[in-house]
Amino acid sequence: MISQEMGTITVGFHLLFLIPTIALHAHASSQEAHLTKFLSSKRSRSNISNKIGDPTSFHGGSFLGIASSPRKDGYPGSDHIALKAADKISALPGQPEGVDFDQYGGYVTVDGHNGRALFYYFVESPGNPVTKPLLLWLNGGPGCSSLGFGAMRELGPFRVNRDNQTLTRNNHAWNNVANVVFLESPAGVGFSYSNTSSDYDKMGDPLIAQDTYAFLVNWLDRFPEYKARALYIAGESYAGHYVPQLAATILAH
Repeated sequence: MISQEMGTITVGFHLLFLIPTIALHAHASSQEAHLTKFLSSKRSRSNISNKIGDPTSFHGGSFLGIASSPRKDGYPGSDHIALKAADKISALPGQPEGVDFDQYGGYVTVDGHNGRALFYYFVESPGNPVTKPLLLWLNGGPGCSSLGFGAMRELGPFRVNRDNQTLTRNNHAWNNVANVVFLESPAGVGFSYSNTSSDYDKMGDPLIAQDTYAFLVNWLDRFPEYKARALYIAGESYAGHYVPQLAATILAH
């Protein structure tokens, strides 16, 4: 009787998985066509370098490999060491005693011409961060804050207490096993912004992928010790679009 019940359960699971599998196959060709078109459009841009460490221009020469925050906006050859030092957070308001990891927060310009910059919050792993990989976290939405939700309510190192003024440690934080960058994306989400209002009208998945790629290239100039580290890209909800399109953009370059 037990084997019959287990057999029934197995068949039930097969039927449950069969329906979405059929649907996936029905949409596979269109999804593949969209991805192929997306990759082709990337490769057709002759003004974009294929080397992640030496990017040239996006959007008509707008970012030119510049890594800078709004404090030193638009200057090629910005002092990355100074920018990193300026971004270091001594302590968050209301954080508990005994925090044993470094944390950073600041802006990285992704389009110097339009004045578009993305805000990040970076937490290194306690103990020995040099042995841990780098993980980029993207909340979905579109329009969900990776700082407000991903970092402070889900997988970040702290939880906001009910008094909305103090923090407690999250014992299950992802930075226990990785160095985590929480990125506010796209521009207009959280603290990320553009000085060109028309950017918000044309924002879409392809531009978001390009901006996030530009962020990574420039952020790694600010944190060069992570250039040779294993990189993981993770997210939730609409980041199911962000993550694979960013991965495709990285591969295309």
